Amino acid sequence: MEKLAASKSSTVLTWGLYLGIASIVFGLIQNYGGLLGNTYFRLLWYVIVIVMLVLGIKNYKEKQNDGFVKYSQGLGIGTLIGLIGGVVYGVFNYVFFTIIDPSVHAKFIAMAQENALEQGATEASLEQAEGIMNFMFNPVILSIIVIITTMFWAFVFSLIISAILKKDPEPEF
Repeated sequence: MEKLAASKSSTVLTWGLYLGIASIVFGLIQNYGGLLGNTYFRLLWYVIVIVMLVLGIKNYKEKQNDGFVKYSQGLGIGTLIGLIGGVVYGVFNYVFFTIIDPSVHAKFIAMAQENALEQGATEASLEQAEGIMNFMFNPVILSIIVIITTMFWAFVFSLIISAILKKDPEPEF
């Protein structure tokens, strides 16, 4: 039983770190590649999450659990991979927004204001919403949002991935 728990945690940590690193690379490309706010590029992040979850759950199934994975195991492993990946990416975001490039904060607010104007917001309503935007784009809040969002999507995708990859051991009589 100890070996099983150790193999789960090593799978979760390994693939969670991979997800976090891939998310960091994605975020850097998005920020410095002029793709901030690009909806189609943003979809690529979902693909990254799905790929990491599939690979992580398959790795556990094939290399650490004799070719078997219960639905609940896959769901748990996938969600925890999302948690670890989200924490890695969230910590990086905090460091990035506070130390590496604090100017990105202003870019986020400007982009949000531009989007609001395109949707018909008035200058007066933007001034009223500025406090809320400053709060939402605070590095701590953004990092918390990154962690929750990554874990949420990992959970949702793991619901489906676990159903596809599950294989219960044959009962012995």
